[in-house]
Amino acid sequence: MQRLDPLYTHLAGFNLIEASAGTGKTYTITALYARLVVEAHIPVNRILVVTYTNAATKELRDRIRNRLAQIRHAFLRGRADDEDELAVRLLDLTPDRELAIRRLSNALRGFDESAIFTIHGFCKRVLGDNAFESGLSFDTELMADTRELLQEIVEDFWRRQFYPGSPLVVQYFLDQGDSPETLLRQVEPHLGKPYLRVITPTGQANGAALEQTFIAAFQQARDRWRQDRAAIEDLLLTSPALNRKSYGLRSIPGWLETMDAYLSADPPRLALFNKFEQFTTSRLRASIRRGQTPPQHPFFDACEVLKTACEALADYYRYQIPVQLLEYCNRELALRKRRQQLQSYDDLLLDLHSALHDDQRGAALIETLRNRYAAALIDEFQDTDPVQYEIFRRIYVGTGKPVFLVGDPKQAIYSFRGADIFAYLTARRDTVHQHTLEVNWRSAPRLLTALNAVFGAVRARPFVFDGIPFHPTIPAERKEHPPLLIQGRLESPLQLWLVEP
Repeated sequence: MQRLDPLYTHLAGFNLIEASAGTGKTYTITALYARLVVEAHIPVNRILVVTYTNAATKELRDRIRNRLAQIRHAFLRGRADDEDELAVRLLDLTPDRELAIRRLSNALRGFDESAIFTIHGFCKRVLGDNAFESGLSFDTELMADTRELLQEIVEDFWRRQFYPGSPLVVQYFLDQGDSPETLLRQVEPHLGKPYLRVITPTGQANGAALEQTFIAAFQQARDRWRQDRAAIEDLLLTSPALNRKSYGLRSIPGWLETMDAYLSADPPRLALFNKFEQFTTSRLRASIRRGQTPPQHPFFDACEVLKTACEALADYYRYQIPVQLLEYCNRELALRKRRQQLQSYDDLLLDLHSALHDDQRGAALIETLRNRYAAALIDEFQDTDPVQYEIFRRIYVGTGKPVFLVGDPKQAIYSFRGADIFAYLTARRDTVHQHTLEVNWRSAPRLLTALNAVFGAVRARPFVFDGIPFHPTIPAERKEHPPLLIQGRLESPLQLWLVEP
C-alpha cells in the first residue's frame, strides 16, 4: 500500500485508492481528472466518472468544472497561488502552455457532454446508445419503483401457496403474523442479485413427510395426556426432585390449563405455547436437585418427540417459503416487466452485466466502451456489489487504461447501503497498484490520535477481514482546528460508552 500523491501518481493501469473519511477523496478525483485533461489530452466526454447518488454526482460535476476553470485561469495569468499545488505543478511541468490552455478551454466549453454519472445513469446511457450490441429493445420505459408490481406478484404467490395449502401450515403462518407484506419485506433486499447462493439447512427434508411426523407425534401426546392427566399433574406438583425455582407450584396450574387448550385444538397448532418445553424430558432432567432422579412418564417423552417434530416442520416452512418466494419473484418480475416493456434500476445493472458477458455481442460492446471511455474514476467504490464491479472489471482489467477505484473499505461493512465487502476485496486483488490517502483534512488532531490508538493497537485484523487493514491517518499540518468545547469544557475527543444489552 503506497501513499498516494494525486499530483505525481502514474496515470495508467488499474488502481485502488483506499481513503478514510476526511482525507480528500473529492480533491484527489478532481486532481486526477484535471491531469487526464491537461497531461493525457483526454476530452471530458471520454473520462468516465461514476458515483452512487444523484447528489454526489452533482457535487462532483460542480467541483470538477470549478477546478478546471481555476487551473485555466492560472495558465492564463502565467502563475498560480502558492497553496494551489496542482496548478503550480501543472504550470511547472507543462512545456506548451498554449496547448494546455486550449485543452482546458475545450474541456470547459464541452463540459455539458462530460461523462459523469450515477452507476445507474451510466448503465442507462450505455444500453441506450448500444441497443444493438446489448440486444435490448429500443422501446422500454424506466420504472423507478417496482414496489406495486412486486406486491401484485407476492399476493399471487400467497394465493397459490396458501389457499390450497395444508390448514396446519396456513395457521402457523397466520399465528406468526405473516402476510404478503411481511413476506415481501423479507425477500425484497435479496431480489435482483443473481450472485447470491441460497443455502437452506433442511437438506433433503420433505414437507409432507415432516407434517405427517408432526401429526403422529401430536396424536401420541394428546392420547397420553387424556389418559394420565391427573398423574402427570401430581408428578409435577409433588416430585421432590424438581427445582422449584424452575417449576414453581403457583405456575404449574396455569401450564396445565394451557396444555389442555393446546392438545384439544383441531387442527393442531404448529406454534408451541411459551412453557411447552417444561413438559419435555430434557427440560425436566436439567431442572432437578443435585443427586435426584427426575420424574418420569411416557407423556414427557412424547412431548420431547412432539417438540422435535414441531421444530423440524416449522423450520422447513420458515426457510422454504421465503426461498420459493424469492425464486418466484425473480422469475415473475422479469417476465412481467418484459411483457409490459418496463425496466427497473436493478435491470439496468443486470442487463449491462449480461450484455458484456454475451458470447456473441459482448466482445463488440466491450471494445466500444473501451474506445469511448479512455479513463475511469469510480467514486465511493466501497458501495459497489458484485454485479457493478464485474461491469467495470469486464471493461478495463488488463487494458492498461488509467482507472482509479476510490473508496473506504471500512465502510464496505454497511450492507444496508448495498455494499458487498467481498466485491471490494476481489477488486483489491485485481488492481495493479494500491494507494492510500493518509492526511486527514477534516478531523481534529486529538480525535485522530485517539482513533489511531484504538484501532492501531489491534495489529492483526482490526476489522475482522484480512483484506481490510488499518492505516493510521495524520492531521493536516497547516489547518487550524479550534477545540470543541461543551459547556465551556474541553472533553476527551473519543469516549466509549458501554450500553447494557
